[in-house]
Amino acid sequence: MFSEHNKQKLSLLTQLFIIVQHDITMPSPDYSQQAERYALRELNNTDYLAFRTVAEHRLLRDSFVLDLGCGSGRSSRFLKALGNHVVGADISPEMIAQARKADPKGDYHLLKPSQPLPFVDGHFQAFFSSWMLLEIGNRSDLDLIVREMARIICPSGFGIVVTNTKEFYEGNWLSCLVDFPENEPPLHSGQQVKARLLPENIDVTDYFWSDKDYKMVFIQAGLTVKQEFRPLGNSSDQLHWKDEIRIAPYVIYQLEKSL
Repeated sequence: MFSEHNKQKLSLLTQLFIIVQHDITMPSPDYSQQAERYALRELNNTDYLAFRTVAEHRLLRDSFVLDLGCGSGRSSRFLKALGNHVVGADISPEMIAQARKADPKGDYHLLKPSQPLPFVDGHFQAFFSSWMLLEIGNRSDLDLIVREMARIICPSGFGIVVTNTKEFYEGNWLSCLVDFPENEPPLHSGQQVKARLLPENIDVTDYFWSDKDYKMVFIQAGLTVKQEFRPLGNSSDQLHWKDEIRIAPYVIYQLEKSL
């Protein structure tokens, strides 16, 4: 459990598509009308489970980190509060504008579509990616993007990926509504899924990838899963959990470069 000091840090406190060396056509979410609403989203309720896990297990501390798909900067500010030197990167100018507004001294990069990441090989110690990979609509693009993520970390580097579990699309959550026809089981790799972010009422369309899909993509990119976490809510959390108390909505993969 966080101390009061750490809770205050967290209270201060996603979307990138990179295209590398291939002509890949991918749908890009339109954040021009929603960036301000995204910027209101805090590290609380269901999302709190993922960020608490990163903090409590000390998965990222005192490192030079690329926050890939930083959105409005929520995750970047969280990582900075843990003592990391963070570079946030996103493809949406509206989201980057919100990130810079909330954190004027932060280091935020607007990425260009159809371009590799603008960093040399091994530039960072680590990468962090929260709810970004599920926006990739086909497997070949997913492979390329994860390889690019692996490229920009050093040989001893590591990464953290946060994404939804299969059970997420079946549950009843504090932070998301998922009762949509698109989510009817059984889910198949690469199919479109839908969620409504609460309380902002932002509808997002993503793509379902299984645990097996993610792990195969990691292996092919030269990354090994060191640990994975599927956090649950606790009765002592002083939150009115719904399914979070018994079903893990998110999975956190702790990755390292394969030897």
